[in-house]
Amino acid sequence: MLLVGLLCFNMTIDKAIQIYLDWKKSHTTVAYSRYKVRLEHFISFIMPKSCLCDISGDDVVAYHKSMEPHYSPATIAYSARILRNFFYFWHGRRETNFNPKEIIPVRFINPDKDIVTREDFEDMNDLLDENYLSDLQKKLVLNLLWDTGMRISELIDIKLSSISSQSTDGLRTAKVRSRKSMRYNLVVWGYDTNELLNKYLGIRLCMETTAEELFINRKTGKPFNVRSLQRWIKELSELASIEKNITPHSFRHGKANYILDQGGSVRDVSAILRHVKPESSFHYMQLSSERYKSVASRYLKTA
Repeated sequence: MLLVGLLCFNMTIDKAIQIYLDWKKSHTTVAYSRYKVRLEHFISFIMPKSCLCDISGDDVVAYHKSMEPHYSPATIAYSARILRNFFYFWHGRRETNFNPKEIIPVRFINPDKDIVTREDFEDMNDLLDENYLSDLQKKLVLNLLWDTGMRISELIDIKLSSISSQSTDGLRTAKVRSRKSMRYNLVVWGYDTNELLNKYLGIRLCMETTAEELFINRKTGKPFNVRSLQRWIKELSELASIEKNITPHSFRHGKANYILDQGGSVRDVSAILRHVKPESSFHYMQLSSERYKSVASRYLKTA
């Protein structure tokens, strides 16, 4: 116990956050930038406290209370998850006695706003002409996201060598690494997506680049980054007049709901979305307004 106390005394909050952010950056640069902003904001709030072991649950509660007049509930919930993960990191290394389980973030999901439906996907897809390379790349991205429900970070990390040969039934697979769990998983897509891929590979294999990633910027010879694909999705959703905040991750939610709409089970969702923990699948299974009415009407008296 004395050793724990000494370790806590020597670990400043500034140093603890920097070490944690360096570790986070080695996993995902996108999450790193978001975590950095929120953790630095937390530091400014708890000043003049400077030692990691001096921070308590009361400090975290007070911090989120101070955010309420200025931030949405979803942003506050996201901040709570960041702080919980931060304290889990240091609690496991015996640098703090604060139990991160005291931080219970609420998960906010607006199903009608965040979920891509089959109709949304088709509306965006129909805007693109696959005879042009730029449109072909965007169309392939849309189809891979819809077919597989993979994360955008997994999509941009796909290597040419990880793509399998086409099977007799027209399906194809690839091994993708999840930056979240650092595990390799198998994704599979259908015939139409594979036809687009074959057409794109005819061009991709002729590009002068040493990069192995599937999606390459022809002008620079470098792989596309997450921001580029996020911008594509946003632009296409606006052109298709979809009044939702569509992001690449919306396709992952959409895939889960589409599986349920087709009569699939929680087990199917967990398998296709490649969740390490089955309970993670429940976060994606929010009832849309139409399905909610359909389910509720089974147990209500109607005219």
